Amino acid sequence: MSRSDRYTTPAVLLHWLIAALVLAQVLWGWWMQEIPKQPVGPRVDAYNLHKSVGLVIFALMVMRLAWRLTHRPPAFPAMPHWQERLAHATHALIYVALFVMPIAGYLGSVFSGYPVKWFGITLPSWAPRVDALKDAMSVLHLVTSIVLVAALVLHLAGATKHMLARDGLVGRMSLRRRAQQPFKPAASPLRAP
Repeated sequence: MSRSDRYTTPAVLLHWLIAALVLAQVLWGWWMQEIPKQPVGPRVDAYNLHKSVGLVIFALMVMRLAWRLTHRPPAFPAMPHWQERLAHATHALIYVALFVMPIAGYLGSVFSGYPVKWFGITLPSWAPRVDALKDAMSVLHLVTSIVLVAALVLHLAGATKHMLARDGLVGRMSLRRRAQQPFKPAASPLRAP
């Protein structure tokens, strides 16, 4: 697989770092719901860690989007047009969810009236407690998490299909550089980023 057939090293590293953090964050987010409200300490600590990691994911997504906008991805191998469109739509949905979720989580925390902490550092409070906005952001955060998980399942299903087909597509995002079966780029040179 040539260099032009692969994503750039920063894109690959950001992809896998964000993927690992998102997996941990989703599992942690669902698990922390089960922590008893009394005593408050363990639950508060779990939520603060979730918020801190969420803000890290947001910062990494800003970096990833900036990199993606300035570095064209490699062309898809030849595949049916509907698969290519589905891949683009799934990627776009994942990107949107990974921006909306941390923003909604952060705003929900801001409007909760409790201080927002990032790994123990209290961030400036800039809004009063507004229960209706806090509740709305909590619902948006939850709904977006469901959408994200569904999009990730679709993404993983597509990756598995291409891995089994050995068409070289999965190797474009591999952490290891190794020889793969060559593939033919899709006919159209114009690709949406």
